[in-house]
Formats: sequence, structure tokens, C-alpha cells
Amino acid sequence: MNNTQTDYDVIVVGGGPSGATAAHEIALAGHRVLLLERAFRIKPCGGAIPPCMLEEFDIPRSLLKAEIQSARMISPTVQKVDMPIEGTFVGMVDRDEFDPWLRSRAQQAGAELELAAFKKLEYLDDTTIQVTYVSKDHDTEVRQATARCVLGADGARSKVARQSIPKHANVPWVLAYHEIVKAPDTATEDYDPQRCEVWYQGKLSPDFYAWVFPHGNSASIGVGSALKDFSAQDSVSALRTISGLDTAETIRKEGAPIPMKPMKRWDDGKGVLVSGDAAGVVAPASGEGIYYAMLCGRQAQC
Repeated sequence: MNNTQTDYDVIVVGGGPSGATAAHEIALAGHRVLLLERAFRIKPCGGAIPPCMLEEFDIPRSLLKAEIQSARMISPTVQKVDMPIEGTFVGMVDRDEFDPWLRSRAQQAGAELELAAFKKLEYLDDTTIQVTYVSKDHDTEVRQATARCVLGADGARSKVARQSIPKHANVPWVLAYHEIVKAPDTATEDYDPQRCEVWYQGKLSPDFYAWVFPHGNSASIGVGSALKDFSAQDSVSALRTISGLDTAETIRKEGAPIPMKPMKRWDDGKGVLVSGDAAGVVAPASGEGIYYAMLCGRQAQC
């Protein structure tokens, strides 16, 4: 990369697991990186990660809120099947702590982090991209910066993809909504702090699933659906009652789209690439995407 003709070598739009990982890896490689994060907003997410991710991405085990030992699947006929996780576990992270840690690590590697809303990108010539954004770190000033490459890691309805990647709108997605609640101190008849629950029931979600995922002192109770007239709030309320968590203190509520299928093309053939949710990269059966997002971010620096 030419280090003299642009403000940065790479501008990363989106500071979630994919964008923050990419910024970290690219900065470690000696390149100048600007990481734009829109609002430090917490994405609704069950928070499940495979234990191999701890070693592969040098993630401290202290970031795990829980180590899940079993999973319970609940069928449409309310049949419950428990599946023990033998010899290992599923790690659970909380995005309100995990994402900031990843962004901080990127900064420590040399990436510049700015609280800003991406507006547009345009090519000034064949090798120079200009990014326009509104900086919340500078009194909502409209600013511009140039780079050789732009990585869009700005979520399922990516503005970077919308402006740059053909047929980006064809990627299906569901709206996920969850409520983080204070968990019981001990296991109850309906809630186990070492067990994930996945509910496949039409009354909770007609086309996706609902979940109860323990996070140590808290729990994520959520649901997803692609139907516009579906009430995710009502569904989560019903699941809280079923799980005996209807009176638990609500810590926060979050909603966001989750892609269900990878895009066929992730780049514009020149200097723009998308990654993670922006590329539609998730596990199709579950919608989980943290590990895959970080793999995408790592591959982006190649």
C-alpha cells in the first residue's frame, strides 16, 4: 500500500466483532486504519461463541459470562430434548463488554477509533476512495477521509454494501429482538444458568426461533422473525413468563436485523469489501455470527 497519498490505508466502517477484528489485524500489519463506529450501540445477540475462538483470537476467558454445558431444544409439540455438551462447552459473551474490548484492542494495535455515522463513499480515482461521515466526536461535524480500501462491517443492512455491492438488497434477514434480564441466583424448575434453550414454536416465532441464553448474572431472552406484523415484544414477554423470568429485572432491550444468507459477492472489484453481517455471514440454522464475523475480519487483512 502507498503510505503517502491517502489519509489512511484502510477505513473500516462498523466497530462490531468483524470490523474491530479487521482493524486490529490490519493495524498490527503496519497499516494506517480508521475505524468508524456509529453509536457504540449493543446489538441483540445470544452471545454464543465456540471455545476454539478463545485461542484463535487470543480472547481472555474472563470475558465469558457463562460456560454452557447443555442445550435444550423445545419442539412445536413442546417436546423437550436435552443435549449435553461433553468434554467442552459453549462460551457466552455479553456484547456490551465484548465489543468495546475488541475496539480497545484495535486501538492498542494502532487503529484510530472515531464515533461517527457513515454517509457515503466515492472514488476520486482508480485507487483512492473518499469516505464522508458525520463525526460525533467533533460536534457532529461532516468530515471526509481518503483511503486505498474501505471495509464495510456495518451490519445486515449495510450502507457500504448498498452503495457498492451489486444485488446487496437480495440478502434475506430477520429482525431479532431480545431483553437482557437479571438472572436468578440459582437454577429453578424452568431456568438453568448452564443450559441454553432454543424454542421452535409458532406461537413464539412463526418462521425462526426464540431463545433463552444464560449470561452469568443475566440472561438473554429473545426471538427473531421476518414477518412485518409479528410482535417480538409480545413473544419475548410470553417466553419470559414460560421461563419464570417475567418478574426479573429488565436490564436493557435491543433489536436489529440479522442476515440469513451470505451475499454472492462481497466486493466491488476494486477497493471496497464487506464483512460479517454486512456480507450475510451467519450460521443459517441459528443466526449466530460472532465467530464467523471475526473470521471474516481476519481474512479481510489478507
